[in-house]
Amino acid sequence: MTEYINPDKLALSEDFFKLAVLEEVQKYFSNDYIIGEWQRYVTSQINQTIDDQPAYTSFDRLCDQVRSLLANKKITQENIRLAFQAHSQQLLEEVLDHISEDFALDVHLSVNEATVQMAKEDRQLVSSMDYQFHLVRNIVTQPKAFVSADEAEDIYQAEIKDSRGNVHGLARVNVAGGMDMPFTDEEQEYWDKLRTAFSAMDELTADIFDIICFLFLFAPKDADGYLYFHSNDALKLRSNVVDPNSSLEVRERDRFNIMSRVKALSNIWISLKEGEVIEVDENDLKESKKYKYRDFQRMFEVGKVRAAYDEQDQFLGIYACQIKPTSLLTSFLNENKRLGIIDLSALEFHPVRQRPEKRLSRYLAMQWFIRLSKNTLTQPFTVKTLVKEMDFPARMRGLDMYDRFVKALDELVSKGIVKDWRFMEPVDSSVFGRKGWLSYFYSLKVSILPSAEMIEKNKRKLAILQDQHQVDSSTINEMIESLNQPVIVQEMSQQPRNEQLELLKNAPEVEHPSPIPPEPKKPATSSLTEESLTAEMVIEERERRGISMAKAAKEIGIGYNTLKRFENKQTKRRNKKNDSKIVQWLKKSKQKG
Repeated sequence: MTEYINPDKLALSEDFFKLAVLEEVQKYFSNDYIIGEWQRYVTSQINQTIDDQPAYTSFDRLCDQVRSLLANKKITQENIRLAFQAHSQQLLEEVLDHISEDFALDVHLSVNEATVQMAKEDRQLVSSMDYQFHLVRNIVTQPKAFVSADEAEDIYQAEIKDSRGNVHGLARVNVAGGMDMPFTDEEQEYWDKLRTAFSAMDELTADIFDIICFLFLFAPKDADGYLYFHSNDALKLRSNVVDPNSSLEVRERDRFNIMSRVKALSNIWISLKEGEVIEVDENDLKESKKYKYRDFQRMFEVGKVRAAYDEQDQFLGIYACQIKPTSLLTSFLNENKRLGIIDLSALEFHPVRQRPEKRLSRYLAMQWFIRLSKNTLTQPFTVKTLVKEMDFPARMRGLDMYDRFVKALDELVSKGIVKDWRFMEPVDSSVFGRKGWLSYFYSLKVSILPSAEMIEKNKRKLAILQDQHQVDSSTINEMIESLNQPVIVQEMSQQPRNEQLELLKNAPEVEHPSPIPPEPKKPATSSLTEESLTAEMVIEERERRGISMAKAAKEIGIGYNTLKRFENKQTKRRNKKNDSKIVQWLKKSKQKG
């Protein structure tokens, strides 16, 4: 009887060795362009038609690295597969510089495509859940916090504060943006045109901060620790295009804006208080003490830049660069630190129109991770803390702030980030617009529970910390199980609140209070028509059900701004079609009870 021989264990010739390496590397490196070029290169070598085929040092280097790993082993398909399974990251890091040299002129090239696609499919970024890391990220969105430093004309400085005003460190910005870089004249001119630090400090800057830190954790890096950040990485992660084969509309202005944020981040220095870095729950913040500060250190270091040229060799712009977080940030990103999950929607939210949602999703991700490790996940948040994190404009007042607050939380529910949220006591909307309304609103408490998927993802991250004995694992699983039970909200003691409301209602009105019209007599549902419809009917029904204006607009089938204008009696000309929708919604809503 003929003995079966496993082909995976047969010794390979040089040609079959290269084919085997090519087959395995595709499992860990998904850049179709580079893989295609390597395939043509290997085919030309096998067919001995290399005269018209460029040589790719990157693939040759990859083969050399695999051979070195198999120095004392038989070169077989099985051993090549095992080498990649155990050393894929090392192999890709070794060839990264050569990839950059071989494909430097490809405008659309990013060596991080596999990592980016992983994030898109998992709908998540991994980031530090440390409270100070969160504060450092926040400061890059606050240009108005910076004031001129005395010692230098181009240096501005800001205190890094938490929501209670405690100072955790200092940040400095060099608005001149001078960097000793080996730029060509064209690259230097383009770099100088990129927006200054102050004009490029916003929520998009925080997005780029998160993306670079995420890529640092998972993407290939060269021998000096640099990763190759490409503007495509940010464009893809911030879009809602999931299919890697789908086209992504890219404007040169988008790339310019992204690289402006990279420039801004490279010109920010941070000095944190000396001492051990720990996570801080919002309810555990302590009063600031006097600390010595560490020396100022850049957040990121930029190495070489990659410029793009068209077919006529015309300079297009800086599309990518070498970049790495300094030890200031890597101290938070080490594997034995607390790394948690940020939902990818935080990047996809618009940096201006959905700024509150973007900021809130980051903050909740950090708080949930900390609370999960402390068994305090169901503890309510104070509205004051959340509003300060969402950073509403100072001019926003009354019901506008309340509606925007509710709309942001409802949006996080629709994105699957939040499972359920509710105020811990009934909200008295008659207070809004009157003197003292802000103190009342700030004093409210809100229960916000994460989605089951968010809990499960963070649970897996916490399992690593449990193994390292960094968190107490005795009650985490029990607490997670309890979240699957129906949420029961107990009303708080009403006596103090009633006394406060009475004071607020009797207090003199502000100079320009939001008018609170008297409630009209409610018509019977059967007699409700477009002609008898009033704004007060809609407001009353929303408040009865405890739903936001945004949710009501969605149920009715009209735009949020349309309903807002109707409720505020700012509609210049009534729309019969919209009135009919509102009437039908009122009838159905009242029938539901």
